[in-house]
Amino acid sequence: MYHGCNKTALCSQRAIAEGFYGLLQKKDYDKINVSEICKEANVSRQTFYSLFSSKENIVTFILSKEYTFNPTEECNCTGRPTLEELSRGFASFIIEKSDFIALLEKNNIIYLMQESLYESFGCCKNPEEKTVPCDLTIDFIAAGLTTIAKHYVTDCLSDNALSDVIYKLFSGECFR
Repeated sequence: MYHGCNKTALCSQRAIAEGFYGLLQKKDYDKINVSEICKEANVSRQTFYSLFSSKENIVTFILSKEYTFNPTEECNCTGRPTLEELSRGFASFIIEKSDFIALLEKNNIIYLMQESLYESFGCCKNPEEKTVPCDLTIDFIAAGLTTIAKHYVTDCLSDNALSDVIYKLFSGECFR
């Protein structure tokens, strides 16, 4: 994926992402091809491949630009968020982004959300933590939150209960 600062390339990258997202709202991920994306975005295949390597790469781009969850920003806290702050912040995030999350789930690419969450939680790493490896902790949280988001869009958990569900699962309260 392109990470430079060329304005024309960035504009084309945004057009490709928007075109792809529009197509994803109309048809299944597996049925969208690069030619359709290029036509929708009004760019050449060469431009597409200079900016993205695949459709999956576009989803990763969209997640990183529009649908990332940064715990310290979303939870309005400084440093590491508390479990209560994380629960409220992620519940709000899921509710706000539920349309896109539903598209990811419908198209069996929800795992890309987990990868995006893993990356965004990197800001919470504590290299001095010795009891559980930091990467394992972050991966566990990202997987759990992705699964909760999946169930929210498929099982219709209520907006009011979502924060409590997140808190109870991660605090272990549901196992007592």
